Amino acid sequence: MKLLEPIPVGSVELRNRVVSTAHGAFLSFYRPGEPADRYIGYQERRAAGGTGLIILQPVQVHPSSQAAGHYPYEPDDLRRKLRAMKSALHAHGSAVFMQLMHFGAEFRSDASSDFTPLWSFGGTVSASGNEVAHQMSGEEIDELVDAFVRTAVLALESGIDGVELHGAHGYLIQQSFSPWANNRDDEWGAPLRFVTTILERLRAQVGSEPVVGIRISVDDYRRPADGGLGPDGLRAVARAIVDTGHVDYLNQSSGSRSSHYARAVGSYHHAPGELLPLIAQTRRAIDARVPVVGVGRVITPELAERALADDVCDLVAMTRAQIADPDVVAKLRRGQADRIRPCVGANQGCVDRMVGGLPITCLHNPEVGREYRLGLVPQPASEPRRVLVVGAGPAGLAAARMAALRGHRVMLVDRRRYLGGRLGLLADCGPASTLLESVRWHREELERLAVAIELGVVVDADTLADRQPEVVVLATGARPAPDRVPAGDGSVPIVTVEGALTDGLGSSRVLILDHIGAEEVPICAERLAAQGAAVTLATPMPTVGTYIGFTRISEQLKRLYGAGCELLTAVQFRDVRDGQAVLRALHSGEERSVAVDAIVAGVPGRPELDLDAPARELGARVLLAGDVVAPRDALRAFREGDDAGRTA
Repeated sequence: MKLLEPIPVGSVELRNRVVSTAHGAFLSFYRPGEPADRYIGYQERRAAGGTGLIILQPVQVHPSSQAAGHYPYEPDDLRRKLRAMKSALHAHGSAVFMQLMHFGAEFRSDASSDFTPLWSFGGTVSASGNEVAHQMSGEEIDELVDAFVRTAVLALESGIDGVELHGAHGYLIQQSFSPWANNRDDEWGAPLRFVTTILERLRAQVGSEPVVGIRISVDDYRRPADGGLGPDGLRAVARAIVDTGHVDYLNQSSGSRSSHYARAVGSYHHAPGELLPLIAQTRRAIDARVPVVGVGRVITPELAERALADDVCDLVAMTRAQIADPDVVAKLRRGQADRIRPCVGANQGCVDRMVGGLPITCLHNPEVGREYRLGLVPQPASEPRRVLVVGAGPAGLAAARMAALRGHRVMLVDRRRYLGGRLGLLADCGPASTLLESVRWHREELERLAVAIELGVVVDADTLADRQPEVVVLATGARPAPDRVPAGDGSVPIVTVEGALTDGLGSSRVLILDHIGAEEVPICAERLAAQGAAVTLATPMPTVGTYIGFTRISEQLKRLYGAGCELLTAVQFRDVRDGQAVLRALHSGEERSVAVDAIVAGVPGRPELDLDAPARELGARVLLAGDVVAPRDALRAFREGDDAGRTA
């Protein structure tokens, strides 16, 4: 398998071609004085799983680079942390590079406590913050060149194997060679002057031995009229940078502003490997003179292997695949490809948390970010017990798996005739059904662990008494609560989201109320519209999908409008009168009536705790997990179930 073959990158030989690219995971690592254990543990877990190359999350080379959650480093603090990181990763055989970055005219200057303005080449207005940036003087540009070099030298002297310049996603280096951001008429107006000067000074400092790479976009998603270079122009940039002889590899991504992450790091609505055709063209454009990293939702070993076999790239970024399962390489080597926990492209736990500098996690790998506390394998139970898990949604699945891994005798029971709880409702919801891969993987793992699974069984006090469990994990979820919506005169039926997805509402006029702000309600709206319903979606929040992450919300809104849905924001549902739903605008107070045939109550449920008292009366230890604790979402449920299994 070519994916598992070694490959030289500059002076470093990688043990295989699997790469974990730079991604904002635990940015507090760079904050002076903050502990390093969490981020080191996260990356060490992936090194232990066999990753060939790990590229550390971007470090800001200068205090003028600003975004929420990012911190300027202190040299001695960073040096100590990098030495610890290097030792941890090298101990498992992984090479480690560090990415160097400056945001330039992106985001806003709110991240700086002293409100230092954003720095730019041409007084650019930030695409993601609508703030005018300061146009740097020549001396300030020179200062930033030295900042890149100084930070690179610090990393290399700390034992890091190589450094990567971040020239994608619309940040400073990409701004320097892009017409939309650099219209200077001095020496720094030459498109490649900034990046080549960094490379020249860096090589003058460190010589030709250390590995130096660069990441650039394959497409900036900008029209030439808007100052874009497009794929052809960016290939010319890549060719010119390789021509300098100063870079040892080329990494790829796409886009030129933060909102473009929706395409660069696509969700399950994007096809796996979407960027690979453009990456192949870049590799040909540089005559394959340096190794090229292929990226773009490469989530399976089969796709990665095909990209290598077809000479699309020389290494493959399987970053999110290894967030979901750090043992991708180890399982491949053991012939257990079928046991790899799949990345389902939810984006909710990983990339969508980066905007505020939040620590990442994974929809159905609750270990992410907790590796330093949890270790490589679960702690075995001191005494095997009979564990009954009631409810086979995300929380129940995770609890049953973890309890079985620890050596308990586990039975999983659910009143539904399918696994997955409310996630199972996505089976007929188009691309969203991809999320059910998390259920499939858990089911197969439970079968391997000999967990007894009973479906279509209603558990009551008699059932509990009959089974005599020593531990009961209640993952019973939440009851729909349509009564949270006033029924008015009763002239319009009020149905639950679950009922609407299960039974449909035909070609009727449907008002969907969204009091949740996550994906659940828009998915329901899309489904009903596809079935022929005339859908109006109303929310008291300032936007539809207020809590949908930044890589998903724009595309979600486009799909809703494309399906013909009417979207009403900042409105409160007041009443039902004579077949009319009465809505009140929160800010103006104006009321309007909408004729509807049905109302879908997209409201939080209520914890289903009926079995709590009977289980405790039996003397069993009772643990709660998922919506029965507090109705939220699958990500929280998987984590709480995993925690319950660890304490059972």
